[in-house]
Amino acid sequence: MECGPQSLERHLRTTHPALADKPKAFFETKRHSLKQVKLDGSGAFRQQTSKVVEASYEIAMLIAKSKKSHNIGEFLIKPSILRAADLVLGKDSANKLSQISLSNDTVKGRIDELSQDIKDQILDQIRNSPVFVIQCDETTDIAQCSQLLISDYR
Repeated sequence: MECGPQSLERHLRTTHPALADKPKAFFETKRHSLKQVKLDGSGAFRQQTSKVVEASYEIAMLIAKSKKSHNIGEFLIKPSILRAADLVLGKDSANKLSQISLSNDTVKGRIDELSQDIKDQILDQIRNSPVFVIQCDETTDIAQCSQLLISDYR
């Protein structure tokens, strides 16, 4: 497979005909501006700021606690936050908040990660405890699963 300048030029003319006649300087400027936006100081790809990710986890936790559908974040919470930020704080704040990912898949993934973290913490506490008691109750939940109660006596 050829990857030389001719194949790049052919790709540009066939796939992006509107850009085919742009000068080389246009593409260099575009490349530079994209690097400034997408790359941090070290040159690594910047995913999202930690505060945006933290907010996404916090909202996912609230959705999980409310036992609502995961897509409530995408269809109710995020639009509400953006509208309120736009009205109260202005467009700049709304633009910052729009970076918070609350899609159905993201919220599900966050909840899965949070529940796995809770499970790992509990198992670590049990492993590190010199004495623990396992008590099985006859109670079942809606899915007819037995409930397990673990008490740590220290």
